Amino acid sequence: MDNISIKIKNYKCFGEETGFDCLKRVNVIIGRNNSGKSSLLDLIESVAGNSYKFDPNTWKERTRPEVYFETIISPEITSKAFRPGISGGGIKGSHANYGNFLNGRKICWKITGPDRNHCQLVSCDETGLPQPLSSIGNILQGLLILLPIDFQNKKFKRISAERDIYPERANSAISIDPNGNGATNAIQSFINRTDLSSELVEVIILTALNDIFAPDIYFTDIVCQIDNNELWEIYLEEEGKGRIALSKSGSGLKTVILVLSYLYLVPLHEKKPLSEYIFGFEELENNIHPSLLRRLNEYIYEASRKHDFTLFLTTHSNVLIDQFSKQEDAQITHVKHEHGSSICSVAKTYIENNGILDDLDIRASDVLQSNGLIWLEGPSDRLYFNRWVDIWSNGELREGTHYQCLIYGGRLLSHLSGDDPDQLEDSISIFRVNRNSVILIDSDKKYVQTKLNSTKERIVSEFKDLGSLAWVTKGREIENYIPRQSVDALLDVTDSPQVERYDSFFEHIDSLKPKQGKKYLKDKVLLAGKIVTNLSKENLSGLLDLDEKLNLVCKKIRSWN
Repeated sequence: MDNISIKIKNYKCFGEETGFDCLKRVNVIIGRNNSGKSSLLDLIESVAGNSYKFDPNTWKERTRPEVYFETIISPEITSKAFRPGISGGGIKGSHANYGNFLNGRKICWKITGPDRNHCQLVSCDETGLPQPLSSIGNILQGLLILLPIDFQNKKFKRISAERDIYPERANSAISIDPNGNGATNAIQSFINRTDLSSELVEVIILTALNDIFAPDIYFTDIVCQIDNNELWEIYLEEEGKGRIALSKSGSGLKTVILVLSYLYLVPLHEKKPLSEYIFGFEELENNIHPSLLRRLNEYIYEASRKHDFTLFLTTHSNVLIDQFSKQEDAQITHVKHEHGSSICSVAKTYIENNGILDDLDIRASDVLQSNGLIWLEGPSDRLYFNRWVDIWSNGELREGTHYQCLIYGGRLLSHLSGDDPDQLEDSISIFRVNRNSVILIDSDKKYVQTKLNSTKERIVSEFKDLGSLAWVTKGREIENYIPRQSVDALLDVTDSPQVERYDSFFEHIDSLKPKQGKKYLKDKVLLAGKIVTNLSKENLSGLLDLDEKLNLVCKKIRSWN
């Protein structure tokens, strides 16, 4: 859906046309209260339903809303709009030839009435066209109607910011409203009716609940019972606590169950695949702990990738910025209300994301820190470390999302401290910068009996006292973890020996190819950039303590997230 822009004009708080420059798999809409986040969901709901009958009370300054689209004209469309073998009727010459001139051009049009038949051309690149689009009469209207809107006629399902799940009477009609009404009846129907699959609730939804709530809570069963007022109530059995009524549980649990009901029960009941749905979830973070919110969002995101559905999330939470700002198939749209009207912009840069935090009045002390920091001696270490973590976590853990690397430079280590931040006066506290930290230090040992210098011994001891990981290389430097296979590829040699534990790596490659060691000693980043492309689990396994340390590092990073 990257190839279409959708915007609206004269609707509620939106004056001039604004909206989405493009659409992604996940679209996070963030902004202050009453900035227009929900209005953007209204726009998507209208487009999906192919209905543009906006309530007159929503018209801004009593002017009918208009929906704007922009896309690229494809050969598939021109072949339908401009048939071969036809000429005349407003087009001078062959229709097919005229259509060929339109292929690949950007076109903008708008819908000004209650349905798609009310289309008007806004603009088009007409450079080199035999005649303007405005001169081709009714054929233009046919072209505009044919232009694709990817999710038109898909089912839009919404969860409101104000929602609840409560006991309900049985009803043969299964439907769930945005506020949660109908959710209890839907769940009890799937459990109790023979024409519906009880496994969907008792196994699939229960498993999903445990995936999302782990490791904090483990549910053993989900059941429905009817009370003295003939109202059905959902109960969850929790390990060690017994059966608890959902109405007596927190709203976070209700939100998760409502989301799962949308993902599993609604599509099966409506006999449609998930790929035919668009979901608009408003402020899922309400009364949800940040760690649970991350797991819930990750679950929904993975489901969207697996089943290819589109997701819109409105939020005030910085957690979603952290979670989706670096995903290629996600975008963050910032809605701001200025001078009596709202505008939208896509946050693509660090500065723009900071602007969102400022708009939400989130301070650095509120966000606390990135999930964790990896302290490294130099920029080449960062290349090795990121590649190692990528390999050992099977691509799951990434810098920028799960941790951040910070370069301290070897000589500056003496000015750093891993002691309790509140006990320090003279040194720079590593844990004041981030309470979650790992440090990687070259041992610089030339012989097995060589002792670490006092600074490194101090850092190791301080990290250990605070339960953190200080990794001192088992060999001389980080380059001693480079496998011989990567050296073969670098130097175009075969069967080179593995560099010894305490040998200089650069003298080692000098001995294999003269002057190459000196060359790469001057540019360690160049060396690392070439080496990491040839690293694999197979050629790294068994190298010193690399496997042991990376298992610890990955475990530590996962605990931060």
